[in-house]
Amino acid sequence: MKVVMSDNSIGQCIQNEIDRIYGIEYGKKTGKVLVPAFLGDFRKVLENSIAGDVVSEEYMTEDKKMHLILKGQKRLGAKGYVPFIVSCICNDRELLSSEVLFLEEML
Repeated sequence: MKVVMSDNSIGQCIQNEIDRIYGIEYGKKTGKVLVPAFLGDFRKVLENSIAGDVVSEEYMTEDKKMHLILKGQKRLGAKGYVPFIVSCICNDRELLSSEVLFLEEML
């Protein structure tokens, strides 16, 4: 059984990669735009997917320094459909050790 975390963790993982690629100062500025954009778009992809199917979406920065692949799944829960991120790969490195519950208030 996988541990469930909030997408605040996934946002921080992505931000850490941005900082690593671009440096702390520029990374923080860039991340304030990129992280909400990537996660917001991927939430829409999940919302439009068929429950149970694993879907993926790829993102690339304009300068091509960062290639991000998010994979997720919409599952039926007690209160309706629940979105999960099951994989987050940045420049061929898996950033997640477990799946992430995608909480709307974290966007």
